[in-house]
Amino acid sequence: MVIVHSESVLIWLALFVGIASVLLILLSAILVVHRNFRLAKRIAKGTLAGWVVWLVCANAISLLTPRTIVKIGETYCWDIKCLGIDEVIPPSQTSDPVYKLNVHLFNDANTIKISFKNISPFLIDEQGRNFPMVYDPAVPPYDALLDPGQTIKTSFTFKVAPDVRQLFLTGEVTGPQEHIGGKKAPWWAPAVGLVMYGGGGFLLQKEALLRVL
Repeated sequence: MVIVHSESVLIWLALFVGIASVLLILLSAILVVHRNFRLAKRIAKGTLAGWVVWLVCANAISLLTPRTIVKIGETYCWDIKCLGIDEVIPPSQTSDPVYKLNVHLFNDANTIKISFKNISPFLIDEQGRNFPMVYDPAVPPYDALLDPGQTIKTSFTFKVAPDVRQLFLTGEVTGPQEHIGGKKAPWWAPAVGLVMYGGGGFLLQKEALLRVL
């Protein structure tokens, strides 16, 4: 099974750059304590300049990198939430087309139970039109709570326009993530996340799409 992750190598490089920057700033502070102000200033200015250059380069790469298109049969993971399209059932009539997607949802966490309850799936076509999911009580709910490592299979149903040529599956975050268990994140975790995701250009990264048609 091919798994495509939302995180790019830039995120881990950003963590390395961030750690190096902190160490250099600490070195600069030690030099100040020892009254070597000239070298301390040089190191601090060089570190700040290097961090700015990295931010510009990483975010420029994210903006210029093409959007990730996930193929049918592959799995895409947003952090620990993973989703993949197994099969696309085309409409039986072209005048009022309804697409049915057989999908699997997977919890990639080790200790946390999660749910896709805060994700609202929809289809988007080549013109940017959105088509919300049609509720089907006959299929298993996609927003059930998943144990660590658990996979469920269900179906998404969408009614689309007759003139669509390309269709992609995506989703909108409608609320906070529901999860149970796991350890409480340490106090410094938000700062590390900001360095990795902000410094790695993740915030400007184009959202991946799962191909349907």
